[in-house]
Amino acid sequence: MVTSTPTYTNMQNVEMLSMPTSNHNIMDHPLYKEADIIQLNWVATFLDEPSFFKENRKPIVWRMPDLYACGGGNHYEVGFPFNQFKNIIEDNKAIRKKALENADITFVPISKWVENKANKSELIKSFPKKMIHNGVDFEVFKKLDKKECRRIFNLPLEKKIILVGADRLNVKRKGLDLAIEALTKINLKEITVVVFGNTICKLPVGFVSVGTIMDEKLLPVLYSASDYFLMSSIEEAFGQVTIESLACGTPVISFPNGGSIDIIKNKFNGIFAVDFTSNSLVDAIEIAMKINFDSTLIIKDLQTRFNINDKVEEYIKLYNSILTSKN
Repeated sequence: MVTSTPTYTNMQNVEMLSMPTSNHNIMDHPLYKEADIIQLNWVATFLDEPSFFKENRKPIVWRMPDLYACGGGNHYEVGFPFNQFKNIIEDNKAIRKKALENADITFVPISKWVENKANKSELIKSFPKKMIHNGVDFEVFKKLDKKECRRIFNLPLEKKIILVGADRLNVKRKGLDLAIEALTKINLKEITVVVFGNTICKLPVGFVSVGTIMDEKLLPVLYSASDYFLMSSIEEAFGQVTIESLACGTPVISFPNGGSIDIIKNKFNGIFAVDFTSNSLVDAIEIAMKINFDSTLIIKDLQTRFNINDKVEEYIKLYNSILTSKN
């Protein structure tokens, strides 16, 4: 039986703390042996960095979906109790620093925010980097008939719908508490707030929860049923839900967090709150509701910037450039 070093999740308000060591050896896998380039995406609990980077002789592309590669085990910064885990984090940093000596890695941040954090990291700032955004599949995420979509979820036809959602809304960083605080300050007589995702908090009267959406095909139905998507995260590396919503023509109201800054064009495809307070979010919602957003232009713009096929091509070009430089 293969065991691995634990990832600490939701322990005493810790969202996630991961270790750079593991009992797994991915170099034994046939796919590793066949590969010319190794791409790392999510490595927590299965990559033993000291042994892997010492023995590996193949070029590495390390995609950065969050800040994990930058430090000592935390994936994000907001709300993380660094003092509580200071010793573990410092030990992890020392392990990673030694492991990365002479490693052949190109890091791929998924947003400018992640790239900036990477360039300031003592551990990885000296490595080459290539920012590549996430993309969206426009065959899946597309604008659907609003009335029919509302009938599917049994939502009112006559009201404006504000959608709030994420995979793990119970995580403090996702900002659900601020979203609820803001939305309860708004006159909800003509608005229905719809929430999707895993949340353990009790929602106010008048909010509609549709639970966790497991079927990807239902997500565009939910986005299309809505008039606005509220991106409530106060820290986010990218925000896949943001581009999914926009691909369906639904404008996004967001805090000025990392990924949203790259995606949202203020007053064109969404609205930014000026700061990370519920009052600022109220102002942004009220501004958004006065704007006549053009869903056709929103979708067209997104197709030029976040098409998943284009992102695949960017990775292929990166792989080719790395392999060419080795010859």
